[in-house]
Order: sequence, then C-alpha cells, then structure tokens
Amino acid sequence: MRLAPSQEGRRPPRSLGFTLIELLVVIAIIGVLVALLLPAVQAAREAARRTQCRNNLKQIAIGFHNFESARRYLPGHGGEREPRGVDFGAQRTAFAKGMKPAGNWIIQTIAFMEQQQLSHALLAVARGTATVQERKQAVVFPVPSLYCPSRREPLAYPHVQPELNTFGPVGARTDYGINGGASNAAGSNDNNAAGFNFVLEFDGVWSMGRRIAMKHVVDGTSNTYLVGEKSMDTAHYTTGQDVGDRAPIAGVNDNFGAANSYVRFAARAPVEDIANNCHACHAFGSAHPAAWNISFTDGSVRSYGYTMDFQLHRALASIDGQEVLDSTD
Repeated sequence: MRLAPSQEGRRPPRSLGFTLIELLVVIAIIGVLVALLLPAVQAAREAARRTQCRNNLKQIAIGFHNFESARRYLPGHGGEREPRGVDFGAQRTAFAKGMKPAGNWIIQTIAFMEQQQLSHALLAVARGTATVQERKQAVVFPVPSLYCPSRREPLAYPHVQPELNTFGPVGARTDYGINGGASNAAGSNDNNAAGFNFVLEFDGVWSMGRRIAMKHVVDGTSNTYLVGEKSMDTAHYTTGQDVGDRAPIAGVNDNFGAANSYVRFAARAPVEDIANNCHACHAFGSAHPAAWNISFTDGSVRSYGYTMDFQLHRALASIDGQEVLDSTD
C-alpha cells in the first residue's frame, strides 16, 4: 500500500530528553565549578569573620576609653592573683594580694559597653558577695563582642575543676587578652624558646598591683598594645580544658592562674592556633590563618602577620620601654 503524500519520508519524532552521557558531562562541569568557587567562598567568609573580629576589638577599645574618661585610668589589674608562669617579683606580688577586689578588666570594661547589669553581677562574683546561685547564673551570659567568629560561637562553655565547683557546669569566655607587658625570655621568633616560665621585664596596660593612666603610657598610645587576640589550643576551643581559657569572664579573684584566661604577654612570638600548644596561656595569637588582630591604646586596630619581628612585638607590648622601632609590619 502506498503512503499518502503527507506521510512519505516522515521520520519518527526525536526524543527531547538528555542522554546519560550528557547528564554526566553537566554534573562533572558543575563539580569542577564548585571546586573552583569553594575556596573563594571560604576566603570571603573568613574575610568577613576577620572584619567582625576587628570590629569587636574596636568596640572593646571604645569601652576602655569610656572607662578612662570616667575614672581617669584604664581598666586593668583588679586585685586578682598573678597569671601562672609569670614572675613579677615577690614584693610586687605580695602588694597586689592586698588590693581590694575591683573586678578584672572585662568586668570593668563591659560596664561601658552597655552591659552595666552584667558587670554589676560579675563584680559581686569577683568580690565574693554573690550567693552560690547568683554566681552560677551570672557567669553563663556571653558577651558577643568578646568572641572571635573564626574560633567559636558566643556561648557558655564547660568548666573543669576547680572552676566546676566554683561556677557550675558552664561559663562565658573571651577570645581576647589584655596586654600584660613584655619579656625578653624568648629572644627570637621561636615560640618554644622561653620555656613555660618567664620573668616580666616591662609592664603593659595590665600591670600587677598598679592602675595605669594615660600618662603612664610613655611609649605613646599609638605604639602600645591594648587588647588583642589570645592564642588557644585548637583541640580545646569548646572543652574548657585549655589552661588559658578555663576561667569564666568573672575571673577567680583568689585563684592562682585564673588571669591566664584573659591576660597575654609578649614573651613569645604570636602564633596561629595549633593543637597541644602548652604556651598558649601566655601568647597572643589567633584562629585566622594569615594574621592576628590587636587594638592599640589610642583606639586603633591593626593586623600583624605571624612572622612579625619579635623585638617589635616586645616593644609594642611595653608601656614605658622607650624603644625606637618602626611599628609597621
């Protein structure tokens, strides 16, 4: 039978779908694009976190300046015990023990960062006038400006002994440490050269047994560290077992070593966070891969690489070392 003219030469309709090979090729292309874009996305996120970290330090510096305007001296040593592993001399340590508890630098500063109620509650904790229940309730409230977003969320983290008995299961922390001064113990950029203990040579803004006013910053406010990122053990960001992060932001006024949680020194070079770093409780450092951030006494915030000159690091930590150095990195 002969087909009608309209049907002659007509071919079966072609499928409009994709073949399996075409789908695999598209998936492969998408995978390659994602692999190329992911590092850029991660870098952009880290840049945003680093900017937020710098903003936190700026807010803290503003709190310091507001405190100084009201009190005529800077937040600093509040009568707490000396940090573990730092020798200030027997006479000075004994004198500091006789000071009336005034709360650590965090308690002093957050009162001028719209945290007056929390500051008042933590001061009662530091002075020992809070009840057991009040003490445990006060230490659980985190201050977001005290946390670096590259490291951890602004939460209360676990306590271990002896803080567990004193403060309960969890407490708020800080990722920033006040400048406690400088030592030449390391003598180089080798972070492990100093050993665990060292003798302090030059005071910082946190000065054992002293109130530091602007007039005491002889080296100049633009050449002196104020508060910077503290080094931590990457294995213990959230466990409470890092020796430099055990105490909550209230501190423990009569506990030897509590200040290791919120005071840092230029006795070793600043380092990027690593696991099992037994020197983290003294050193400045950061979770940022390229640089660490620190505020200066004039209120500015700067970033420095981990390879910064160690003698420059020492000079910027002293308030009256009278060094003459270029502060650019």
